[in-house]
Amino acid sequence: MKLFNILSFLIPIIGFGQMMENEKGTIFSDHPFFNEKFIRSVKLKSLKGTISSKKELGTIKQTGKKQAYFFNENGSLGGSFQVNPKNDTSFIFYEYDKNKNMIVKRFSDSYGFYSYTYTYNDQNEMIKKVYAREKNANNSKINFKLGEQYVVFEEGYKTEVTDSSKTKVILNSNGRPYQRQQHFYNTLGYLIKVENKLLINNQVSKEVFAYNEKGLLKSIQYYDRKDTIPTKGFLYNYDEWGNVSFIDEYRKNVRIKHKEILYDQSNFILKTVLSQDLKTNLITITKFKPEFYN
Repeated sequence: MKLFNILSFLIPIIGFGQMMENEKGTIFSDHPFFNEKFIRSVKLKSLKGTISSKKELGTIKQTGKKQAYFFNENGSLGGSFQVNPKNDTSFIFYEYDKNKNMIVKRFSDSYGFYSYTYTYNDQNEMIKKVYAREKNANNSKINFKLGEQYVVFEEGYKTEVTDSSKTKVILNSNGRPYQRQQHFYNTLGYLIKVENKLLINNQVSKEVFAYNEKGLLKSIQYYDRKDTIPTKGFLYNYDEWGNVSFIDEYRKNVRIKHKEILYDQSNFILKTVLSQDLKTNLITITKFKPEFYN
């Protein structure tokens, strides 16, 4: 039985909007996945969510946890945070260049902050990534101001493109190659496979992509070495408007988590995320409230 049916007495049936993108399978990841044009058109400033849970045969209880996304006026994701009463609040911040390339992704942790900084060439291809620890010059986490920065490592990238593939060689901090990543595309231009190979020990892994009849990402499967059974995978379903309506997560072909996404039909903004752990049957409910720019 679908999770939505189980909780239909809690949340009314609502419509869907084209708010989130999933072309690369990054929905609900730490990579920006919101549709900037949509966010800008509705003048969305933030989404703030409260999290409750329901055990099997139990009642819904508030967890005290919170989750929020906040947006710039141009529609780009400025950052997000998660509140856990048992731990410190964690933040992620994003910065972009004039071409809308993400140039900084900054995280908070128990030691302070760390960041990934990205550099691009004239073709907007990433050519370098730098990982650094950082000190906040501001006493407030949410109003981060860079004080000191300590570079830990950096990677360089060299890319070659053909009609059906793209090969990326990844260089270590010494400028020496250590990994090769190949992207393969079908005749319609859809990414169908990514192969990764460590050049020192020849260890390989791959990602396999499949699409539905409308060209929307249907599944991703991850394989280690020469395994024939994927170590993990994700299956996506969409409504008639092309919005992600549920996500199933697998480990070695066993479904372990089911997630359903509900939207407000009056403005097509994300309203509720229902997530069920299929081993424990614990259901987590995140209800969002939007805030808008004037």
